[in-house]
Amino acid sequence: MRALVFKDFGSVELADVPKPVIEEPRDAVIRVTTTAICGSDLHLVNGRVPGMTPGSTLGHEFIGVVEETSADVTRFSPGDRVVGSFTIPCGTCWFCQRGLYSRCPDQRSFGGGSFVGDVQGAQAEYVRVPNADLTLHGVDPSLTDEQALFVGDIFTTGYECAGAARIEAGEVVAVIGCGPVGLMAIQAARTFEPRTIYAVDTVSQRLEMAQTFGAIPVDAAAVHVPSHIQDATGGRGADAVLECVGLVPALTDAIDIVRAGGRISVIGLHTDPDFDLPLQLCFIRGLDVKFNGLANINGKWDEALALITSGHAHPDQIISHRMRLDDAVMGYELFERKEALKVVLTP
Repeated sequence: MRALVFKDFGSVELADVPKPVIEEPRDAVIRVTTTAICGSDLHLVNGRVPGMTPGSTLGHEFIGVVEETSADVTRFSPGDRVVGSFTIPCGTCWFCQRGLYSRCPDQRSFGGGSFVGDVQGAQAEYVRVPNADLTLHGVDPSLTDEQALFVGDIFTTGYECAGAARIEAGEVVAVIGCGPVGLMAIQAARTFEPRTIYAVDTVSQRLEMAQTFGAIPVDAAAVHVPSHIQDATGGRGADAVLECVGLVPALTDAIDIVRAGGRISVIGLHTDPDFDLPLQLCFIRGLDVKFNGLANINGKWDEALALITSGHAHPDQIISHRMRLDDAVMGYELFERKEALKVVLTP
């Protein structure tokens, strides 16, 4: 079968690889109908997240049709249409038994390399899904592939980030980083009915998309963002800040933007080992900083899907490029150059 594989740092290629088969008692094999390129795929390709080996299939956002299941899979049968979670919890540990799936110490991830279980990814014609009863979710027939696809990763991630900020009606929210996760966080934040959402980025395409979602764009290359938002709020700052970048400068800005007693919800993937936290400032101002870690997809995707099915959220609106799997290398190039907001692929 065809698959998009890691070739070397900074390089991917389309290759012929063996079609996956059942390997574990709770496996399913899915025929992929739609998959996508995610920003974290670029982290892997560029070596920001270690563990990839040449020839490994990339990708963790997918929707498709069940092709085959092992005897121990009880929730799904061949022919069922399903969306996959990017994480694969064990389902039996202390955390999983309490619905805290993203804290599972034995969780794995699709296409993430040796440090997360070395499970082959989904940018391919077929994908093997371990622990299928927990890792897959049925899709309402009323939803298209593109509408449901992102519930397995970026939309539910953005939804959890917004929820962790405890946004209340009438508040001021700032979202730092308007990449795919940030844009999903804006859509999710809107459902909590804040008075204003400020969308912070430097890429005009992203700011324009954020504006279509009802946010006020703030170009970080043109203004000093903390001062800009303080000026707009009578010197107070934002009630809640959603940090969706995962870089130290973004977290520093979040601390400067949020009001005294405000909340910062961090969903950006931080890989720097250290950070000089302005501890005295955070203490004096009484800041509540929540590091969300990996999103609890399996514990939150019922709620996230309900928002999509009800029409309160439209995650498919961020798709900028639709390509065949054969053109996936070009999709990575576009994403790397920030010429694409979100690329979906069909085998």
